[in-house]
Amino acid sequence: MTVSHRDADTPTRNLFLLCLHFYPEMVSTGMHMTELATRLAELGWRITTFCAKPSWGTAGEADPPTRRFVHRGVEVLRVRTLGKQRGSLLSRALFAVTFVLSAGFEVFRRRAKGATLVVTTSPPFLGVVGWLYSRLCKRPYLLIVYDVYPDIVVELGVVAARSWTAKVWDAVNRRILADAAVVVVIGRDMADVVRRKLDGHSNARIVLIPNWSDERRVRPVPHDRNSFRRDNRLGDSFVVQYAGRLGRTHNIELLIRAAALMNDTDIVFQFIGEGSKRAHIEELAAKLGVRNVQFLPYQTMERLGEMLSAADLGVVCLERGFTGLSVPSKAYGIMASGTPILGLLDRDSEIGRVLSETGCGLALSDPTPEEIAAVVRELAGDHSQRRAMAEAGRRAFLQNYTLTRAARAYDAALASMLGEGTTDVSSVLLSHLPRASGHTGTGNGEKRSSAGSKRSSS
Repeated sequence: MTVSHRDADTPTRNLFLLCLHFYPEMVSTGMHMTELATRLAELGWRITTFCAKPSWGTAGEADPPTRRFVHRGVEVLRVRTLGKQRGSLLSRALFAVTFVLSAGFEVFRRRAKGATLVVTTSPPFLGVVGWLYSRLCKRPYLLIVYDVYPDIVVELGVVAARSWTAKVWDAVNRRILADAAVVVVIGRDMADVVRRKLDGHSNARIVLIPNWSDERRVRPVPHDRNSFRRDNRLGDSFVVQYAGRLGRTHNIELLIRAAALMNDTDIVFQFIGEGSKRAHIEELAAKLGVRNVQFLPYQTMERLGEMLSAADLGVVCLERGFTGLSVPSKAYGIMASGTPILGLLDRDSEIGRVLSETGCGLALSDPTPEEIAAVVRELAGDHSQRRAMAEAGRRAFLQNYTLTRAARAYDAALASMLGEGTTDVSSVLLSHLPRASGHTGTGNGEKRSSAGSKRSSS
């Protein structure tokens, strides 16, 4: 059924969005929250976003000079923080804690607006604001789970699994999950993890809404008309591109070591973004004498389509131990650009399954650099296979992973929380398996090579 929209002046159509990153930051959550908020504003929601001052540089993007401004119909308020997001562990912790406190203060100052809350899991304890707001102001909150805590920090070795810190943290997060009106997860593997955490003791509805790419902004751009390729002097090189956060959960060192095995080719490995591993992989490349590599900062949203289309092969990474705890959503932008994907991740993860079900790429579970190099060489020499993957990915994207489709799902979930009409959330939610887009499980998917048996049947 169609969601019934009330006028944006109606108090219940007011929305407060709490997220650490927002425009102009191109960190994954910043880009996705900016796209979602501006599209929901088009659907009649009056939105105020509470975020922090940008910490990650973006090439060519002018940062609005004020704490409060309007971006494409969305009011943006940058709350005050202490510490630095890119500093020491203590400085980052201070930054996160003061952001939660400041955002909470600003939200409660505006409680008379009767707004519904949308809260993300970045930083980890931000959901506490939603829980307190629902208790004290009797308003519902929708929680978007981008990362599952404390599981991620336990897997990283930051917190011991049996420590009191982990136990208390887990108990708090379970309560935040349980009391949310709607819990949005972005992958089927993540849905399994959250369900196990709640163990049936929850009034919350768990809804699967995968992340997306903006179909208005990202579309295939031919190489001969691609200014991003021209500006970065890529010429006729075969470009293997990793674009996004260079974080601790991403096994990107493997790409540097694979690149070292292909110094004698016209294959270029391009890394675009920032993160805790950026300096480390630059040092590793220098140590190994890698010459066929480029390091670039985050690019503006306006260049996203050209940037992704500049690649011949897009790479998505996630260490196996983080399967279900995080979902590398950069895959959807790569699909939107009509670029085949190489996934260095668990074949049973959400993105591993998408690659298999749609035929848009290949997944390697726990590969060696030699196996990665062999697959890259094979794909570089097989234009027909790459074209088939690219076309399959573009079809699957248009069917399942557009911003329009995701925004309709969020709109329906939010409207249902407010009891608007007879909204049938299931009619617009992306909670089904991706349609195969003509991929039958044969052909591209089952092709094997000397790269080894760890390749998935994707």
